[in-house]
Amino acid sequence: MLQRKLYLQHTIDVYVAELAEGKFKLTFHRMTTRERIEIITSRAVAEFLALLNGKNSVEEILKKLGTFDELEAKNFIDFLTSHHLVTDQDRDAYSHSKYERQIAYFDDMILDRKGIETQELLGTKTVTLLGCGAVNGYIAELLARAGVKKFTLVDYKVFDIQNISRHIYSKATDIGKSKVEILSKYLTDIDSEIKVDFYQEKLTPNSDLSKWVPERESLVINGCDEPYIGHTSLKIGRYLQDKNIPLYVSGGFDAHLMSSGELVFPPLTPCIDCIQSTFSKALGEWKPTYSQLKDSSALIKIDPTIVEEFPVLNIGGAGGLASMSSFSASLSSMEIIQFLVEDSNLIFNSLRYEYLPNKGEMTGFELLKQDDCHVCNG
Repeated sequence: MLQRKLYLQHTIDVYVAELAEGKFKLTFHRMTTRERIEIITSRAVAEFLALLNGKNSVEEILKKLGTFDELEAKNFIDFLTSHHLVTDQDRDAYSHSKYERQIAYFDDMILDRKGIETQELLGTKTVTLLGCGAVNGYIAELLARAGVKKFTLVDYKVFDIQNISRHIYSKATDIGKSKVEILSKYLTDIDSEIKVDFYQEKLTPNSDLSKWVPERESLVINGCDEPYIGHTSLKIGRYLQDKNIPLYVSGGFDAHLMSSGELVFPPLTPCIDCIQSTFSKALGEWKPTYSQLKDSSALIKIDPTIVEEFPVLNIGGAGGLASMSSFSASLSSMEIIQFLVEDSNLIFNSLRYEYLPNKGEMTGFELLKQDDCHVCNG
């Protein structure tokens, strides 16, 4: 302990106030979380804290102060480290890294390990994205910028003119080009170390998911909303459940709300069948509409729990903005990153967040395990 060269975390501010009778109040303010920690201590402790600059060891500081007790120093350092207020990691290890501010964020928010170790862990993760639309495409970008290095992309579509206003990774010259090819290049332009496999193929009831999803994949993100994301998620979720591979069902938007998605990783969360059952009960008689059906009375009448029945049709879409899809993607990516870095504080409650822009309200919709589910209840 005496040889450690400690300094305050980059996101910690300290305010020192001198009180009566030689006492000092130290207030530690964590900028990331706005957490405040206050202690009343002696002048010697305040002086010791001021000398923690990462250049001198604890032993050197004690010699300089002379009167500061070694046991008192040890107890104070234990306090500082237990509250993640100081670190001894090499400043130069990441001070010029493109992830410098993200590492500082991890230092404050992911308390399982040092921030730089969390960043390195994220770089080992692999992600498959089924569907490369406006939401999933931006999720891919956010994960790439965060440090994920390996992606698999699946989408059969090419860009048309209406995609350009909503797909953040597209531009006018991409019209007629494959979404997976354009997104692949976009990700590798962000980081040349990123590796991408892509398939310009369509998800159908008979698709062999083993072709797209590696055996030890860290996460699969479903954004396939044709004919309806609830139907495609059942097929994908049941397959991944048998492989013990986690699924994230992307959120999205319609005319009145923007939502996060939900993590599906039973038994920590409800299984995909329980999630779909929760939605079915909440939505009552509502059924998704399809843009290729001319007769509105012929809306889908299939059982959403039977994957094999879903037809191959294009779903109709509500009006929306690029900012709406990027909001949903950003909200989803926060939880996805928290899961990928194995944050022990992640709450597996499958709460789907919904933001109502007309009211300025964020609400939560809880997805529940069903009492009769053999998957969720062992």
